[in-house]
Amino acid sequence: MHSQDTAELIFEDCRVPKENLLGEEGKGFTYLMEKLQQERLVVAICAQTASEDMLADTIEYVKGREAFGKSVSQFQNTQFKIAEMATEIKMGRAFLDQLIAKHMAGEQVVTEVSMAKWRLTETARKISIECMQLHGGYGYMEEYKIARRYRDVPVASIYAGTNEIMKKIIAKNLGL
Repeated sequence: MHSQDTAELIFEDCRVPKENLLGEEGKGFTYLMEKLQQERLVVAICAQTASEDMLADTIEYVKGREAFGKSVSQFQNTQFKIAEMATEIKMGRAFLDQLIAKHMAGEQVVTEVSMAKWRLTETARKISIECMQLHGGYGYMEEYKIARRYRDVPVASIYAGTNEIMKKIIAKNLGL
């Protein structure tokens, strides 16, 4: 992401004093795997809120922008695009809210979290493209938040396990 300092860390031949050990020796990978679903849920939440934010900004923008003597929000194409995005976002929110409740109740939600991470990050990517288009040329200018969202949103489909991995988990848990 544009604002993050991403770097590779290598701990080759690194010795950790016994008094600094967290958990049991040799269980680090197991601990990491146990928390992956929570990380993926957070990624899904971030994607959902990004979609909601992009749509709100775009609605505000098209209401204020004029072309051919009227507000861009009055064009049928704009209205249809906004309606489609709003519907997808609302459906994502409903799925995510029930998933958060299940997770907080301690239920096993591996399949559903994988579904949410995959679907909501793909939706956010699609929303960023549609919102960018509705902003027109201004959308590429750094003064508009959509430019940053357009650039930063796609990476969410990679971290915490790629979306292809999410589909593999879903398929496996469906017995395939």
